[in-house]
Amino acid sequence: MSIIKPKPKQERTQIRIQIDAHILSDITRYCDYAGFKKQDEFFEEAALHILTKDKDFKEWKDANVQPINAE
Repeated sequence: MSIIKPKPKQERTQIRIQIDAHILSDITRYCDYAGFKKQDEFFEEAALHILTKDKDFKEWKDANVQPINAE
């Protein structure tokens, strides 16, 4: 059995952003350093890191999530 498994395919959404050129330069360098093949992966991983580590956001999200009606 393999130690790692590929991520399951998930629905992807395309977005367009504008950021400071100096920040993009550092992001590009970080992607080279860390082995990210696409900058998409960097942004997704960075967002996941923030969304899982920010305790205040987690509390806010839990308090503001609308339950799905089970029928």
